[in-house]
Amino acid sequence: MAISSDYPRPINVNGYTCRNCDDVSKAKRFIDPTQSPLEASAAANDGKDSTDSAVSFGGSLVNRSTVNPSQPSRQVVDRLA
Repeated sequence: MAISSDYPRPINVNGYTCRNCDDVSKAKRFIDPTQSPLEASAAANDGKDSTDSAVSFGGSLVNRSTVNPSQPSRQVVDRLA
């Protein structure tokens, strides 16, 4: 008895043709299961800011610099006061 990892007939999930469980899980997240992972990551980065920063701030923090040399790096706090 042969066990196949693909469905006997392709099914449609969110408009994508799926042949196995992995394709179905990608289609549920609206990721095209026929694309390779490199193509999917390139498509996800289209139109986005390509900065090398690990963190991007939004809201009231968007214009703040991460390092400000004019301010001391730590504050002295008198804990006994």
